[in-house]
Amino acid sequence: MEKSLLAIIAHPDDETFGCGGTLALHAEKGHRAGVLSLTCSEEERRRELNEAAGVLGLDEPIILDEKTLSPRSGLIRRISDVIVEHRPEIVFTHIPMDYHREHRVAHDLVGEAVEWAAHTTTYEEPWQVRRLLLVEVNTLIPTPHVLVDISDVYERKAEAIKRYTTQVAKFDWGYYQRFDRSKAELRGVQGNCRYAEAFLEEPLARNGPFYEEKATNSLL
Repeated sequence: MEKSLLAIIAHPDDETFGCGGTLALHAEKGHRAGVLSLTCSEEERRRELNEAAGVLGLDEPIILDEKTLSPRSGLIRRISDVIVEHRPEIVFTHIPMDYHREHRVAHDLVGEAVEWAAHTTTYEEPWQVRRLLLVEVNTLIPTPHVLVDISDVYERKAEAIKRYTTQVAKFDWGYYQRFDRSKAELRGVQGNCRYAEAFLEEPLARNGPFYEEKATNSLL
């Protein structure tokens, strides 16, 4: 069965900075890798997202029409609908301690949506996400749980970052490019490789009464 990964992020470019290398790496291995952007206020940002996704080898991005993010039940349902439709084994989203308010809101929204997507009373064919990994964009994770070696695809990630011209133009001294490469080098040192991406792993409940799968007979 084809495996699938989905990054659910607050804004275009968060996916590339946070987990672009990991998505590209798995796309190269033949897995489906996609992006759901919860906001996209400008047509130019939409174009940049599509170009960056193309560089990384991702599916065509899914873009919601939200202007701002707040913890509304209707938005949670829209996200869980996408999860059920695309059935990803792994979902990526923001860390809860991110400096950006909408990144923190996105974390909470996605956590709720992942739970609801698995409810048998909500969907005829519910879907249980296997792993929820949290990304670092501009706020670093103090103690990562997972490091992914992206050495073979890092230059593609760097090229995807360049496609976000509206963002990189904010700092003529190359803040975004320098920060991301330094971050990847730091995580590479920790992972004994050249470049890596770091993640927190958020535990997912399995015992709810509305889940199809609850108990396991083996931990290996």
